[in-house]
Amino acid sequence: MRGIADSELRSIVAVIVMAASCMTLGCSSNAAPPDLTAITASVVISQRWSRAELSHFAVSFHSDDLIECGVKADLWKLAEVTERGYTWTTYQLTPKGSKILFAIDLKGSGKGHEITFRGPYRLEITNIAPGSDPDTRRVDFRWEIDWDKAPPDLKTCLPKFELSGYEVATFKLSGLDWKFVSYSKPDDASAPPGATPGAVQLP
Repeated sequence: MRGIADSELRSIVAVIVMAASCMTLGCSSNAAPPDLTAITASVVISQRWSRAELSHFAVSFHSDDLIECGVKADLWKLAEVTERGYTWTTYQLTPKGSKILFAIDLKGSGKGHEITFRGPYRLEITNIAPGSDPDTRRVDFRWEIDWDKAPPDLKTCLPKFELSGYEVATFKLSGLDWKFVSYSKPDDASAPPGATPGAVQLP
């Protein structure tokens, strides 16, 4: 009987200790969710890019030589387009160009060309701030074409210093995980705040 009593006493003590630990440190079921870090945000965004999701970023720039260079490299060609009874000529991506770029809007004047890329990119998180709701975060980041991994024809015709931009990603907490929600344009892309910097080069 004494052995049983001792066993019950030890069990009661163990329960009391566990309860005290929960009160002091917090039980796992009520653990505070981790805050979003630059590394986590970078991994989530790069995972999307690796699946060719939300990976089309555009730049606009001036160039007098871009059109001719792209035609010679077989990236795009002049084509006749007919729609709703109207016919006009415009530059369209070739099958080769479509594997490198997502879309083009080329200007005969050489001013205001718009190129939309498929990647590959480098990513730098420049700021993480609270969102409109307590469980959301605004992630400012800078992207640029990964020049070391870019196709040779892209590097031949497009200026390296023009191939970058800023975006804002919204993240939302789901359980204990941060999920990507959407992109939006930054309010001031030229000078994003740097409260939580963290540069990450994608593999």
